[in-house]
Amino acid sequence: MIRSRHILLGIIPALLIVIAIFSFRILQYNALFSTPDTSKTTSLDLIPILPDDPILGAPNAPYTVVVFSDLACTGCRAQDMILKDVQKKHPGKLKIIWKGLPVVPFPYTSGPAHEYAFCANKQEKFESFKDFAYANFDNLSRATIGTIVEEIDLDETKLNACLDSGEATTYIDTVRTLAELLHVQSVPTIFFENEQIITPTSVDEWEVVLGL
Repeated sequence: MIRSRHILLGIIPALLIVIAIFSFRILQYNALFSTPDTSKTTSLDLIPILPDDPILGAPNAPYTVVVFSDLACTGCRAQDMILKDVQKKHPGKLKIIWKGLPVVPFPYTSGPAHEYAFCANKQEKFESFKDFAYANFDNLSRATIGTIVEEIDLDETKLNACLDSGEATTYIDTVRTLAELLHVQSVPTIFFENEQIITPTSVDEWEVVLGL
């Protein structure tokens, strides 16, 4: 059974805990890409909004942020919860352009979850998929993903056609290229008014950033 709220189960040997934490820290805080050669790398002044980017919040909201995030990243999950609280406290004020950047390799590579999330978005069920995925961020196995598909009642014929089309992998590759052009070095990475910002850690900090 998948979780609607994350619960840490079981007793893990101390050595495994140390290895997992160390691996996570390397992923979270070290560069996702090699240090760019600014003499050869193109930079972007404006962040492209792709047709298949999920949009969370009111489409006509006065404030827009672009978030590069991974469904298997605990920091991304925490930021998602904070942004939900901001939207709840300030209805209609903030929309989020969500760009999936799968980088977590442990314990399951997050790529497949992002492919399914892309196809869930095609059925207008991205947010439901995202919420279940974040609730199970440390166990995004094929079995867990399959259970999420059942929980949110995705049309499996449309889902399989989407997965087989290759559109999801093309989209993910495009986001990865965009992230490299923008010199994204960790997840989550957030842009506001086309500028990368220090990731806020509370609703109060978001209110300062947005001027709410």
